[in-house]
Amino acid sequence: MDNKKIFAGIIIIIFIIIIGLVYFSTNTTTNDTSGSITVYAGAGFSEVGNDLVKAFNEKYPNINVNMRYGGSGELYSMMETQRSGDVFLPAAYKYMSQAIENGYVENDTVQNITKNVPVIITQKDNPQNITGLEDLSRSDIKVGLGEPEGPAIGKTSQSILEKNNITVNPTVTTTTVNQLVTYIISGEIDATIVWEALTTWDDNEDKIEVIQIPNEQNNISTIPVAITTFTENSDAAELFVEFLTSDEGKKIWEEWGYKIE
Repeated sequence: MDNKKIFAGIIIIIFIIIIGLVYFSTNTTTNDTSGSITVYAGAGFSEVGNDLVKAFNEKYPNINVNMRYGGSGELYSMMETQRSGDVFLPAAYKYMSQAIENGYVENDTVQNITKNVPVIITQKDNPQNITGLEDLSRSDIKVGLGEPEGPAIGKTSQSILEKNNITVNPTVTTTTVNQLVTYIISGEIDATIVWEALTTWDDNEDKIEVIQIPNEQNNISTIPVAITTFTENSDAAELFVEFLTSDEGKKIWEEWGYKIE
């Protein structure tokens, strides 16, 4: 074997070793990331959130993810007053816009995950024969709505009704979208507006009727995520955001009824 071949062989071996060391170093650092992070997440994400955290921890077992669920407006206020939390995951972009404007999130970490589509739901078999938004203004219909300044569905519902010049006097208002589904199933109200994804849950699917809102009447929301400027564990927060927006994460979102574009 001549010297040129020997030299070439040595170079290749060195190159392979360097690549291996870089790979090993990168993956060791990633998998060794530890600590805890708090995620402020919309209440409607409680089911998909559990699966996301479970799958995340299979890859990163040393990171404890504390999911704090609530109405997006409530979570925003909590983040604002307490100056805490690592990841912000509201149910509508409106709250992310406010967080960006006030410097509560790192702008370069803001990413859109999927869409939140509003629909009307009624009790099983639709006993009041509700066919669209106009019926929500009927005097014989008991309507529940999210509070306009509370959950994202409240603000979105208000904008939909205003857009279509429909006046509704709700029988009840709630601080989370989940409560609206509960009121429908229990028969306390006849109709409400919720996120479409919730209607696909096993606990809800066979207990309600879904009425689609035409696109021209609707106000579809974007679900964003970002790392807060208050985080004390930016490495773990970054890994979690990366997972939520990865192909693996998006597959879990789809399994819970969210439509990935």
